[in-house]
Amino acid sequence: MTSTRSDADPVDQRQSGGAPAGTQTLIRGLRVVEAVAAQNQPIGVGDLSRQLDLPKSTVQRLLRTLQQEGWAETSHDPVTRWQLSPHLLAMARRNAPSQSLRDVAIPYLKELGERSGETIHFSVPDGDTQLVLIERVDSIHPVRTFNPVGAGTAFHTSASGKAWLAMLPDDEVEVLLARPLAKPTANSIVDPKNLLHQIHEARERGYAVNISENRAHVCALGAVVLGSFGRPVAAVAISMPDIRFEPARVPEWGRWVRQTAQSIGDVLAG
Repeated sequence: MTSTRSDADPVDQRQSGGAPAGTQTLIRGLRVVEAVAAQNQPIGVGDLSRQLDLPKSTVQRLLRTLQQEGWAETSHDPVTRWQLSPHLLAMARRNAPSQSLRDVAIPYLKELGERSGETIHFSVPDGDTQLVLIERVDSIHPVRTFNPVGAGTAFHTSASGKAWLAMLPDDEVEVLLARPLAKPTANSIVDPKNLLHQIHEARERGYAVNISENRAHVCALGAVVLGSFGRPVAAVAISMPDIRFEPARVPEWGRWVRQTAQSIGDVLAG
């Protein structure tokens, strides 16, 4: 007797392509975690379903399982929305390979925050397409920039990312820039030649600048922490609203962020 089951049927032994059903469930659960983590606010099942191209019933079941295990929770909104639990966020921070790097960096990040009065970002790479924020020092000003810990930014649109690319060999940079490049704002530069020009400038100065290229009305200056063999391992950035961005102060801010990154690297070198 032949039976049929839906894509969301949990009793399937194997999925198309020969992958075990348990593996598919794990992969989907991780995709849900990644999608929720990428949001700046709680997200509903319908939006997640569209983003992940999965049935609502599947997304709902995965979220309930994550909630049962303490990894996700619902917000207090009138309409049910989902967010990662503090337990999961704390576990990620505690066990991340970059923990010792973060511990070394924090005093220098706080010092830079006090000196500049602006938001300070500390990021590490997530593959070869983006940097992920692992630590933040908030600005002293009531109007400030904000990026949640765990947020990702593309190399080509951020000050930290362009500073990172500046420390790579030209052949590696050209491969990365040959890919399709997203344009999140009107100021985003996606032409490889123009980006290479900015990257070469950043290489000479020791820092890179972003003027509303990643988010509208947000400016930043970034420099990288170098590790063994002169390869970048992390990036530091000063981030501010464009209402406080003064072109005349760029060399001063650039020097500060470059010195902070170098101080962190010196401690790592031991």
